[in-house]
This record gives sequence, structure tokens and C-alpha cells, in this order.
Amino acid sequence: MMGSSRDLAVGTVAVASLLTAFMLGNEVNANENPTLFLHLAFTATFFAGLFQAALGFLRLGFIVDFLSHATIVGFMAGAATVVCLQQLKGILGLDHFTHGTDLVSVMRSVFGQTHKWRWESAVLGCCFLFYLLLARYFVESIDCAPHLYERMKNRGCNY
Repeated sequence: MMGSSRDLAVGTVAVASLLTAFMLGNEVNANENPTLFLHLAFTATFFAGLFQAALGFLRLGFIVDFLSHATIVGFMAGAATVVCLQQLKGILGLDHFTHGTDLVSVMRSVFGQTHKWRWESAVLGCCFLFYLLLARYFVESIDCAPHLYERMKNRGCNY
């Protein structure tokens, strides 16, 4: 209910996908040449998987231990910021949105289209966000919630 799943990992993967699409979009226009765009995307993911498999095969996972906690927290905060900024398109009901992931281009795109904002989308998005926060509060405040929370946590659901 809170967007967590033990079978689906969403987080930095979404940011990696956004950044890969952004970098490939700088090289090839997906609308003009979709075949080349897909070939580049598949090639990039293939080599990323190959690199990850090689690190696993050579037992080099300990290299991750050299990343500081501040680096990981900073990346996660940046990832959350990028994902939240990309959600403004849907919340405001915008049809044309920037493909950039930086703060300046997203804010320029949002505030450059104030005449196209749809208040219905904004009200609906805020109502559902309020509902999710309210549901989370009530689930945590119910007497059986600690037991339910522990069961969900043991299953891998983190919320």
C-alpha cells in the first residue's frame, strides 16, 4: 500500500533509468531514430550487467564498502529529488515537459507553462498524497500495527 514490495526494487534504479535515457537522448533522438536509440539502450544495459556480473564473479563486492555513508545518502537524496521533480508533470497535468533531470530545467519547464497547469490534476494528486500519508498514520497507530509492521518488515516490505 505504501509502494514497497519485496519483489520489486524501486529507488536508485529509477534514477539510473532516467539518467541513461537523458544521456542517450543527448546522442540520438528517440523519435527520429528509435531503432538506434533502442540498440544503444540495450548495449548500455548489457555492458552494465556484464560489468556487474564480472564484479560478482571476481568477488569484488567489498569495493562498495569503500563508499562512505555520506556518499550513499547524498546519492539517495539526489535520486529522490530527481524522481519527485519528474512527478510534477503528472501532478500539474502538463503535456510537454523537459527531458532534463536538473533542477533548473525542470523548474523552467514547470513555471514556463503556468497557463497550462490543470488544477484538477493538482487537486487529485494532492488528495491521493494526503490519503497515503493518512493511511500510513492510521496503520501505525492501530493497536495491532506493531505486529503487522514486524510481519511486513520480516517479509522485506520497508515503508
